[in-house]
Amino acid sequence: MGEMNVKLGVDAAVPELTRRRAGRHLLLLFDFDGTLAPFCADPDAVQLDDEVRRLLAGLALKPNSTIGIISGRRLPDLERRLHIPGEVYVAGFHGLEIHAPGETFMHPEAAAATASVRAIGETMRAHIPALPGVFIEDKVFSIALHYREAEPAVRVVAQTWFMDAAREGVDSGSLRVLPGACVIELLPGVSWHKGSALQWIRERIERVHGPTFTVYVGDDVTDEDAFRAVGPEGMTVSASDRASGAEFSVDGPDGVKRLLHSLDAPADNGRA
Repeated sequence: MGEMNVKLGVDAAVPELTRRRAGRHLLLLFDFDGTLAPFCADPDAVQLDDEVRRLLAGLALKPNSTIGIISGRRLPDLERRLHIPGEVYVAGFHGLEIHAPGETFMHPEAAAATASVRAIGETMRAHIPALPGVFIEDKVFSIALHYREAEPAVRVVAQTWFMDAAREGVDSGSLRVLPGACVIELLPGVSWHKGSALQWIRERIERVHGPTFTVYVGDDVTDEDAFRAVGPEGMTVSASDRASGAEFSVDGPDGVKRLLHSLDAPADNGRA
C-alpha cells in the first residue's frame, strides 16, 4: 500500500477508538500468526497464549462487541488453536472459508487450483533436500513455501525454484502469489481475500446489531486488503512494520495483548 503507520501505541489507539466508536457495536477482527500468537519456525508449534484467549473470550461475551479471526491457516487448523467461548467469527484460508454462528461459508472456487498446487508440491519436494531450512506446507487447496530458518542464499534459490514451478499457473491466472513473513503462498486465482471476508462478516454483524465500528489488527502484507476494507468508519492497527497502511501500530503479539487489556479495562465502562 505504501503508506506509513502514522500513530504509534496503545495509549494513542484506545482513546481514539472510544471517541470514534461513539457507542456503536464494536467488531474486533484479528490476524492469527504474528498478531495474536508469536511466529514459530514450525507452524504446527504456534499456540494461543492462555491470557490472550481469556481476554478475547471476555470481549466475545460482552453484548456490545463481537470478535473475529481472519487467518491464512485452514479453518479446521485455526479453530483447534482458538477454543474461545462465545460467538466468534473464524475465517481461514485468507477468508475463502468462514465459520460464523449458525452459518458456514466456503468460496465456490476455493478448490479450483488443487491439481496445480499438488503438482507444484511434488516438484518442490524433490528440491527440499538441497534447501536446508526450507519446507513446503500443503494446505490441500493451496501450497506455501516457508524459509524462515534458511540462509539468505538458500532463500533466493528456494523462491526461484518455487516461482519457476508456479509460472504457468500464475501466468494463466489460475494461481495467485501471496507473499508473507518468510513465506510465499500460492492460492486459487480468485478475487477474494481477507478484506472480502471482513466485509462478509461485517454485513452479518450489522444485520443484527446495526451500525458497527470495525477494528482490524494484522501484521503482514496479507492483511493490507483487510486494512483497506475497514474504510473510514473504523480503525486499523498494524502489529509489525511488515504491514503498511494502518493508522496505528503496536509491537507484535505483546503489543496486541496490551491492546486487548486496554479494551477489557474498567475504564472502557463496559462498552466493549
